[in-house]
Amino acid sequence: MIKSIFLGIICFISLQLSAQGEFYPPKVEISDYTLSKFLTELTLAVGKKDKDFILEHLDPHILNSFGGDGGIEEFKMYWKFNDDSTNFWEVVENILLIGGPSFDGSSDKNSYYLPFTFTDWPEQYDAFEHYLVYGTNVNVRDQPSTTNSEVLGQLSYQIAQITNPEGEMLSENNDWLHITTVDNKLSGYVYRKFLISPIGYRMGFTKTENGWKINMLVAGD
Repeated sequence: MIKSIFLGIICFISLQLSAQGEFYPPKVEISDYTLSKFLTELTLAVGKKDKDFILEHLDPHILNSFGGDGGIEEFKMYWKFNDDSTNFWEVVENILLIGGPSFDGSSDKNSYYLPFTFTDWPEQYDAFEHYLVYGTNVNVRDQPSTTNSEVLGQLSYQIAQITNPEGEMLSENNDWLHITTVDNKLSGYVYRKFLISPIGYRMGFTKTENGWKINMLVAGD
């Protein structure tokens, strides 16, 4: 009996250790039909680059940055919204693809935020130093390149710390970032598109008498 309990404890500890740093997308359950409908319409509008839809659904006091005054005119200037080269569509498409949390888990039924990497980020991992390796079997390489590099391992939805080997300068413009898993078992380079920062771009929505409005699109802290 004691041996069985001991083995059970060992198995439990092993499972806990193997799961360290895992952060999978939650199952999204949205009971509010109006929000589900709005998110579907927003996704279609982004796919078609429908500027009219976006402008019609902006909150008059939308927060665009932590240093600005907010508002629709500021939004247009900040995102260069009338310019064909605006990256607004790419940013919002990426947020929608990452997805959000369960709406039913929120105490405020008139607000919703995307993505889940912002809303549900585990507090024990510093948001400024860690990213989520977003995807299944993402390669970790010994060099920041797909050529002349060795695959050291693969990660699936693992939180990892950003590190700079041998004094290498970290840059927000790098296509690759050097990471170390939180259990220190794997270090190497991951292509940047598979890395999501919890303080990257996120969107906020608020429910009004005129329907759901976008009241926030910011990055940073």
